[in-house]
Order: sequence, then C-alpha cells, then structure tokens
Amino acid sequence: MEKDALLLAARVLEALCLGCGACVQICPQAAITVLAKQARIDSARCDECEECIFACFNGAIII
Repeated sequence: MEKDALLLAARVLEALCLGCGACVQICPQAAITVLAKQARIDSARCDECEECIFACFNGAIII
C-alpha cells in the first residue's frame, strides 16, 4: 500500500466554520481556500500536518 493511500485529509465542519481564513494563512501546502464564507480543503494537497486544526479557534476542522 502506498503512503498516500493512508492519508486522510482534514475536513471542515461547515456548521462551525466562520470563513475567517486563519486556516488558509497557516496551511503549508496551500490546500485551503475560503469560498462563500466557508473553508474548503483540497484533499489532494492536504498532508495531514494538522496546522489548520490548531489555527481554527472555532474547532471547525477535523481529521
């Protein structure tokens, strides 16, 4: 099994996301954008570093 097959991208809990962009600024892979006041994570770019989880003060991002 390839290493990439084991990775699970972070995901956004839409009900909690305020679209503040804190996660966008911290993501080292540039995997996050904010569209229509909701963070969106590109699962192909996410490497599970969890920086976005720690940056989100509202707890809207999980693995």
